[in-house]
Amino acid sequence: MRTFRISIVAAAAALLLLGCSAPGDPDGGSDAAEPEAADQGAVDDGAVDGGTVGDGAGIADPQVSAGDRAVVYESALEVADPDPDRVAEEVWDLAESFGGYVTADERDLTATDDGVVGSARLTMRIPSEHFQDAMDGLTALAEREVNRSVTTEDVTEAVVDLESYIATKSASVERVRELLADAESVTAILDLESELATREGELASLQQQLADLEERVALSTIDFTVTAPQAHRSDPGYTGPDSFWDGLVVGFKGALGLLVGLSVAVGVVLPFLPLVALGFAAVLVPLRWRAKRRKATAQAAPVAAHAAPLPPAPPVRT
Repeated sequence: MRTFRISIVAAAAALLLLGCSAPGDPDGGSDAAEPEAADQGAVDDGAVDGGTVGDGAGIADPQVSAGDRAVVYESALEVADPDPDRVAEEVWDLAESFGGYVTADERDLTATDDGVVGSARLTMRIPSEHFQDAMDGLTALAEREVNRSVTTEDVTEAVVDLESYIATKSASVERVRELLADAESVTAILDLESELATREGELASLQQQLADLEERVALSTIDFTVTAPQAHRSDPGYTGPDSFWDGLVVGFKGALGLLVGLSVAVGVVLPFLPLVALGFAAVLVPLRWRAKRRKATAQAAPVAAHAAPLPPAPPVRT
């Protein structure tokens, strides 16, 4: 009987201790809330990284109807027209008529005797609901269509996932803010502020990703290129003289042209002849003068040798 009473007292004490340590206890509530927040933060982080959230909180319905699909449209359209500059100017008006705009305009055009050669390339952003109408309108601006390619990307799941992550991360940020408001110790405040800054940065990154994806879905991209077609010239064939007389006339004209060319060459060179003559004179005159001087010196040497008197004989001593 005594053992039974001891067991009842022990059970009552255990229940009393359990009730005092409950999260709603005013004394122990703050200490219990911080581990709970840390555990919840781990769940939130796992939701963002792995794509799942505990207990199914924040997960959007994966069943999305076909009309609500988020699709990104991108296209490349190439056309040909004799006046690419005119077509490029009209593209600006067409984009504005559909509520879009031109993001790039590059033109490499050259005017020749046969017309304009080169190409113009423009990049446009058009609301997705007018994508097909814009493609047809661009084709109608030019003489003919050369090439067309359209790519689509269904990003519905990515949008749903990002919305789920943002909802979960927003709730996580709010919980950390509530804990920060109730924190009393300096250490707890510093830790919660650091955690709050990290989670707010992650939330801002997710929101930016969702905004970029929604912008791609709302506005389709069209790369438009218009090129001036090259004129095809027919083979002229043989264009020479057809008879003896025609050949004689062609030969006479050729000979006359040769004489005219020679006369022109002589006329061009003639003013330089005095300068060339002066140059030769400046070189040849000193050379000839030196040669004559050497010759005169060589001829005077033998005559001087014969005309020189003999020196007197030395006296003979006795």
